[in-house]
Amino acid sequence: MALIGKIREKSWLLIAVIGIAMLAFIIGDLGSMGGGPQEDVYGIGTVNGEKVDEQEYNLFLNNARNNIMQDKQQKNPTVQPTYTEADEQSAVQQAWSTAVVEGLMEKEYEKIGLIVDEIEIENILYGENGYTPSSISMQFTDSVTGEFAPDQLRNALEGLLDSNDPDNIQQYNDIMDYIRQVRLNEKYNTLLSAGVHSTTLEGKHEYNAKNTVKTVSYVFQNFTQVPNDAISEPTDEEVEKYFNEHKNDKKYNQKASRKISYFALPIEPSSSDTLNAIDYLSKLKPKFQEAKNDSLFVLRFSTVKRFANDSTSMARPAGSAQQGPTYPLSVAAEMEAAKVGDVVGPYIGQNGATISKVLGFGDEKTATVRHILLNAGTPEEFDAAQAKADSILRVIKAKKNFEEMVVEFSQDPGSKNNGGKYEKFAPGTMVAPFNDFSFNKPIGSLGTVKTSYGIHIVEVLDREATKRPILAEVVKAVEATKTTADQVNSIASNYIYDLDDMFSGKSLEEKANIFDTFVVNNGYNVRFATIQDENPSVAGFNEIAEGRLLRLAYEDGVKAGDISSSPIRDQNRIIVAFVSDIVKEGVPTLNLVKDQMRAELRKEKQAQYLIDKMLGNDDLQALAKDLGVKVNNEGLTFSASNVAVGREPQIIGTAFSGLVDGEMSVPVKGSNGVFVLRVDQTTPAGETTDYSAEIEQLKSQYRTTLQSQHRASIIKSADVIDNRKLRRYGIR
Repeated sequence: MALIGKIREKSWLLIAVIGIAMLAFIIGDLGSMGGGPQEDVYGIGTVNGEKVDEQEYNLFLNNARNNIMQDKQQKNPTVQPTYTEADEQSAVQQAWSTAVVEGLMEKEYEKIGLIVDEIEIENILYGENGYTPSSISMQFTDSVTGEFAPDQLRNALEGLLDSNDPDNIQQYNDIMDYIRQVRLNEKYNTLLSAGVHSTTLEGKHEYNAKNTVKTVSYVFQNFTQVPNDAISEPTDEEVEKYFNEHKNDKKYNQKASRKISYFALPIEPSSSDTLNAIDYLSKLKPKFQEAKNDSLFVLRFSTVKRFANDSTSMARPAGSAQQGPTYPLSVAAEMEAAKVGDVVGPYIGQNGATISKVLGFGDEKTATVRHILLNAGTPEEFDAAQAKADSILRVIKAKKNFEEMVVEFSQDPGSKNNGGKYEKFAPGTMVAPFNDFSFNKPIGSLGTVKTSYGIHIVEVLDREATKRPILAEVVKAVEATKTTADQVNSIASNYIYDLDDMFSGKSLEEKANIFDTFVVNNGYNVRFATIQDENPSVAGFNEIAEGRLLRLAYEDGVKAGDISSSPIRDQNRIIVAFVSDIVKEGVPTLNLVKDQMRAELRKEKQAQYLIDKMLGNDDLQALAKDLGVKVNNEGLTFSASNVAVGREPQIIGTAFSGLVDGEMSVPVKGSNGVFVLRVDQTTPAGETTDYSAEIEQLKSQYRTTLQSQHRASIIKSADVIDNRKLRRYGIR
């Protein structure tokens, strides 16, 4: 068969398809969780109450998987492509979107009587009567000329159709259906685009919007600059009043969802786990000492399979900014006094419990200095710090009392208790100006250095070639054992018991407050997850944990305020969760949006404070000085989207609101602050009667926008329920 032959020609694709199937099997294997006989009301999902065709969805999924693999092969033909879990997630999303849209579009095609008959399919397949051959057709080309070979395609399709194998016949039907769907979509989009027009008046407006320039000056003050004590915090009564006035606003409209509050107990290695790793390495240490082949020993026994006996394995004390291995300060003296062949440790290093064998030594240029830091941030602070540093420097030179001055003036907590010293640090460890002074100035030099931290008074004490050990390391990762995980799980179980007891007889709001207080008092952080009913999923969790959370949110009889019956294991943490709300679609409850509305009210109060402060001042320079900001000057067009202070469309709108040159606006509330604007000069667009470029540009924009908005609108207008995950976990 020609099509089978095509697959055989690409053996990598066959292997990839098998790999994809295995990955999909592994990912999908969890579908048996919680399974049992149940009425399959939703299938994998519904659109306007009708089940999505699962067989068709699986076809789309396989197509998406194969397309991903083929794209990878085309981008890098010399490398056999691999199919990842991220690829599978992308394919699953593509397949679902296609399945939903295809079903909705079929209804659209039926409404307007749009069809593709067999003659048209024939023309598309073979590129006849003015049609371009389809993408499937173009897979069949002459081996010599590279041109489309219609006879090859015809033989392949006839072979599929004449076969007694149901799979071959199904493949033939799938190909025909694919051609039909693509052509229907092309026709529909052509009809949509045919209704797109742009008038000369629209072209003229677009031309003027792009070419008329308003040169403006304005003063802008951000809401965040309003002092906290300048406005009163919105009261509960004010928030409730605001809620009643704005609850029907579109931006507050809620989608049906479930809200989960949870906290996580980390599963961290216990002291016993650490001692076990230390004990293991203590027993291994004599063998490492005697080993003749260090690289094989490391590769055999170390969790970190890395060995080198050159400068790349030269180790430094912990805290060095240099790349490469490090050792803790607790073993620094032993490490630096060791001889070649000595084994130091066990100790807890950057990757776990470690024993290190000294293979040799290398020399590294280091510097030792002492300094006094005077913090500074603003230009004014830097000027003041420099003047103070110059004064301190004169005293030090006269009295030789550097250490006394460190205690009295230095603002560097990292060195203040050490006489201001930083000892034996390598080049590149410190910020550039400090580094340059330390390594380029003669020993004994005393001066000031400006860095991003402030002004430093620095004295170069010494520079030397410091001996650094070259190490072979055997690392034993310190991991939490099952016993440790069970102990954390037991603690979480007790928490659930305590919370369940405290929840008894309480309202939902009281339960939420109890939960939040309990979590904080026990040293954890409250976290939240919102699960949309139309597409139930919980990001950031492994498969089993996600299934448990979805079951908690959607199992039969669930109520807001229900807590997980047992702890939920998620990799290296244990989760305790409760259903903090079940949100119905439409107008929100006060509890859902009160924090958002409180923030809006606070912003309104901040805006009013700034408006009151700006009113009555018709001198922009004086106003800017009063507010501690600068006057912004720029040229604006009506088609601009941003201004110097960010995305503030109100500034552009005010500039083109009818103000004449020299006229100043009243204070206006923007998105993030309040501004006063003056139009300094208007430069009209040049005279022309040819707006053809703008008309064509608008048409192109309209077509692109219309097609994407049309697809989004038909999905939005449909009642779509994605039941894939809930079905997979046996929930419904």
